[in-house]
Amino acid sequence: MKVAFHTLGCKVNYYESEALKGKFRREGFEVVDFEEPADVYVINTCTVTHLAERKSRQIIRRAKRRNPAALVAVTGCYAQVSPAAVSSLDEVDLVIGTAGRLSLPDLVKRKLAGEGVFDRAEAYGKEAAFEDLPWVPEGERTRAFLKIQDGCRQFCTYCIIPRARGPLRSLPLQKALEYLQEIGRSGYKEVVLTGIHLGLYGVDLKPPTDLASFLEKAVAVGGIERVRLSSIEPWDFGDKLLQVVQENEKVCRHLHIPLQSGDDAILREMGRPYDAAYFGSLLKKLRGALPDLAVSTDIMVGFPGESEEQFRRSFNFVRECAFSRLHVFKYSPRSGTKAAAMANQVSPEVKERRSREMIDLGKELEENFQERFIGRRLHVLFEKVLPGEKGVLLEGLTTNYLRVRAPGPAKLRGQIREVLIKQRGRACIIA
Repeated sequence: MKVAFHTLGCKVNYYESEALKGKFRREGFEVVDFEEPADVYVINTCTVTHLAERKSRQIIRRAKRRNPAALVAVTGCYAQVSPAAVSSLDEVDLVIGTAGRLSLPDLVKRKLAGEGVFDRAEAYGKEAAFEDLPWVPEGERTRAFLKIQDGCRQFCTYCIIPRARGPLRSLPLQKALEYLQEIGRSGYKEVVLTGIHLGLYGVDLKPPTDLASFLEKAVAVGGIERVRLSSIEPWDFGDKLLQVVQENEKVCRHLHIPLQSGDDAILREMGRPYDAAYFGSLLKKLRGALPDLAVSTDIMVGFPGESEEQFRRSFNFVRECAFSRLHVFKYSPRSGTKAAAMANQVSPEVKERRSREMIDLGKELEENFQERFIGRRLHVLFEKVLPGEKGVLLEGLTTNYLRVRAPGPAKLRGQIREVLIKQRGRACIIA
């Protein structure tokens, strides 16, 4: 039986899909590309915005069109938050939320055998356990992802993720280290640590630990040359974590720290526990300790009640922060969140205009950051081999998440090499 996957959303979702692929293989399935005909299609969905949900539905319909006789199984955050809406789609045969997914191959087999299998998307209880989806080698990838944390307790007023992911849960320390050792033995040069609220890794373990302590152990694992943090909330980046990053060159010099807004009143309405001054001082401290640090961020436009003056204040603060990259989101009402019931919802036209402005600013800031490194030598982990005008091009990332293309032999794929940066390209810099 052939099974194909399509994944939407964050790095956590992508990690979980890779783990599920491994589980299906162990159960006797052949995993094929999503664009190929398959007997089973698994759609790992996202619910962070209305757009993400719409894309999920489009992919579900595309899978069924590709093979009308195929079984379509839907999992992930959209399936968890809105199981009735997902199961009501004509194309959907099986729904499972964000828990108990290791049973998915068995449920698929039973469904294919004609059994009446019930959908599974139960609400999380307070005692929910971390679902250990085992790490498996990810084909030809050169970076490995490892999910060590799940769940969130922040309940920002715009966010549905606590409902989709449940309470804080952490992968036990020893198991996490075992996976890292396996990653190192498998030849991966870089590992990306992921989680829904990564900065709170370990607070639920017995005995409790923290991300800084885990990071100290992670960098000591043999074979791994880089450890990258996927996303850290601004209030979680304390002195201990900064010290560990500063003292260990293996920790990548790129941090994704969500800002969401540069206006203090909007931040309060969002339920974000900091103001712009705090965020600015954090950036100053980080950049003082970590030369050439890249800081990317999430920024939201059109939050309920956001005036033109507040948007402009946020826009100007983002410019002052000189981020290396922006992920821009238009506010999307999520049923069941406080913000969805707020007055003064911003019109779609205004949100679209503000989004375009912020995206353009992001491109400008990214180009400014790239320019700083022209004429310098940087270490690049080459991940892709691309056709070039005069032979092969290698593409990869620096420790501070600059995308680099350079001529060179294909055998350097998966290796870290020093290159001289010569110019800036369209979506990368050129060596």
